[in-house]
Amino acid sequence: MFVLIEDRVINADTIATIDLANVEDLRLTVRRKDGETHLVYGIQTIDILMALKPSALESRRLKWPRFAWTIHNLVGHPLMQLLAYFKKYKLAMKVHDATIPRPRGRKTNVRRAEARG
Repeated sequence: MFVLIEDRVINADTIATIDLANVEDLRLTVRRKDGETHLVYGIQTIDILMALKPSALESRRLKWPRFAWTIHNLVGHPLMQLLAYFKKYKLAMKVHDATIPRPRGRKTNVRRAEARG
């Protein structure tokens, strides 16, 4: 399996750790086994986690809008498919990526639990 990190396609087997400390801000620190470190932002954060650890996006740390994936699944995917039929691949990917929901930061109940210590 391979993932896109910055402008490079990286073999997932070469990844040693992924720091999720700033996942709420859609930022990851990816450390490879050879010691190389990559900072990942935005949509690439979601792409990497969907490929390697989807449950990290569903954690108690992130707050997602209700029905967050509905527009993506019911509009983004079908429209992407239609555009692909007409060989509009770049536009298809833009539509797909534009409909991916973004988390709205930390869940409030986690903040309360952290405050209690």
